[in-house]
Amino acid sequence: MLKSNTTKALTAAMVLAAAAVSCAQVEADIPEAQVTQKGVAFRGASSGGWHGEVSATQSFTLTSDNLSWVKDLNSKIYLTQIDLQAASGVQDLSFIHYAHITMSDADKKAMPVELVDYVRPDHQAPTALLTAQTPYPIDISKIWTVKKLVVTVTLAGDLPDKDWSVDVILHLSGKISYKL
Repeated sequence: MLKSNTTKALTAAMVLAAAAVSCAQVEADIPEAQVTQKGVAFRGASSGGWHGEVSATQSFTLTSDNLSWVKDLNSKIYLTQIDLQAASGVQDLSFIHYAHITMSDADKKAMPVELVDYVRPDHQAPTALLTAQTPYPIDISKIWTVKKLVVTVTLAGDLPDKDWSVDVILHLSGKISYKL
């Protein structure tokens, strides 16, 4: 059993420690995180009567539920890469010659953020995974905090005649800080 003076000293120390902790700031680096939207569907090119080089655009929405881990934090979020993975209807994405991907606020309160302008390299081997590196990490911290985030994918090339889909994988990094 502790003596009374020792108990008082420990209590005072615990109060001071709690006060010090309440002013603390916790920071963490996020070396890589991924957000994946499965099955972003595109209609077959023959559906519109076009053949040869054509383009198609598809959008999907991420909501606060998908992004809740960043809402209450003082965060810096960067996009470093976007992957398109063949999901259905195709096994090879080498027909895609160009990809343009943006992020925007569904409520149109913020300017869209340009993410990727991908041009397929000449003589690229067939692949089920198209990887578009950003030239530098793109700060998406502000747009990432909106209630509804729209990602728009525009693809061009000799698109398939039948319906097909891809999984869109956003590669993110950043820093999160939180004051206690």
